[in-house]
Amino acid sequence: METESLRDVLFPGLNVVVRQVTVADDSLMVDAACCGPPGPCPLCQHPAARVHSHYWRHIAGLPANGRQMIVRLRVRRFFCDQSQCRRRTYVEQVAGLTEPRRRTSTAVRSAMRSIAVELGGRPGQRLCEKLRIHGRRTALLGQLTAQPVPTRAPRILGIDEFAFRKGRTYGTVLVDVESSRPVDVLPDRETSTVATWLQEHPGAEIICRDRLMAFTKAIRQAAPDALEVADRWHPTPEPLDGGGEDLPPAS
Repeated sequence: METESLRDVLFPGLNVVVRQVTVADDSLMVDAACCGPPGPCPLCQHPAARVHSHYWRHIAGLPANGRQMIVRLRVRRFFCDQSQCRRRTYVEQVAGLTEPRRRTSTAVRSAMRSIAVELGGRPGQRLCEKLRIHGRRTALLGQLTAQPVPTRAPRILGIDEFAFRKGRTYGTVLVDVESSRPVDVLPDRETSTVATWLQEHPGAEIICRDRLMAFTKAIRQAAPDALEVADRWHPTPEPLDGGGEDLPPAS
């Protein structure tokens, strides 16, 4: 078995050279420098030929042996010599480590995103503190991004209401029943909103709905061929969109 270098352990496969490692009480400071070829201009994608200057970036990495790791990375700023390009200079990025205007590594952001999905804000922040990951509550929540909405509705679609603010503001959540994953969130529970979504996303064969008259009207308008399955677990709500009574479960 070959002995791996410190670079192979800390930055496997990255264009980074490690110059010095300093161990403090509870942190690990790694001095490194970019050593890869000049990357293309982010605006015109033309490769650089001249170095403008150098400067240091401080990037928070994943903890190592219980110590918080800070990467002190020396990066290059390049000229963009294309006369048609609006960018005069740009800073190189290390794929897999840095991104523009980010002070945490891509690995740290991936870990923060997983923590935020499982725990949310404040519980996630407490776990980050124990794991020695730099992750505040707002930073964790900022890692949550909406998944792209599919062009077609799932075969078995669930429609239910939920409260943004209980007793005041309600929305609609759409769920893929077979995979138990949310598909989309609508800003209200109006018939027109749900009907528009169903028209723009066809394909639902079975719709499991809340016993809300607005949802029934929307399904009749936009997906009349779908089989409705009414939810028996909710009390009968007040009717929306001009009144009406709740219907028994569809056969």
